[in-house]
Amino acid sequence: MDLLQNIDANHLPLVAVGCALLCVAFVIVGFLLQAISSIFEVITGLIEVVVEIMQGGPVAWCGCALLIIGLIACAGFTYLYLQAPETCAAHPTHFCQWFGFLP
Repeated sequence: MDLLQNIDANHLPLVAVGCALLCVAFVIVGFLLQAISSIFEVITGLIEVVVEIMQGGPVAWCGCALLIIGLIACAGFTYLYLQAPETCAAHPTHFCQWFGFLP
């Protein structure tokens, strides 16, 4: 009871605002923890998929390996196609004629 007698009445609104801000901070921390845990759940799910594919043996993941190689090849051809106008200006080739990059 001695503690209540020492509280200044002018500080009570500050205490109320501090408690409200503390509640808001706890809600924000709760949402952030849920977001972080869901991000880690997605990452671990992707890792589990890769591990399951690799544990299936060469027959199970051979198609996936070919698909990944095909996607890498498509990305490489796309990169070359996007860089062709700059390269064809300096070094014209038959590739430049096929795709109409010659000036």
